[in-house]
Amino acid sequence: MADLKEKTTDTAEETAVENKADKKGDKKAPKEKKPNIFKRLARYLRDCVSELKKVTWLSKKETAKSSLIVLTVVIALSVIIGVLDTAFEFGILGLHELYNYFA
Repeated sequence: MADLKEKTTDTAEETAVENKADKKGDKKAPKEKKPNIFKRLARYLRDCVSELKKVTWLSKKETAKSSLIVLTVVIALSVIIGVLDTAFEFGILGLHELYNYFA
């Protein structure tokens, strides 16, 4: 019975050693070499052109309409923010004068 335990232990240790050897062997495997920078850049640019061909572009009329909407919203929000800023400024100045009056 003691012999059986020793054999099991030896087998487990041998397996662990073999696994470590396999892992070390993987590190020594040759790495794939990257193509040079110009080939990678050319491939990137080809991929960009390919993707741009897939894009659905707006017509001139749709672009003009969208631009007009954006400008209208920007101007409206600018006016609203300007009015609120002026109102808060007068409110703060009024509170300051009120504070000075009672102080």
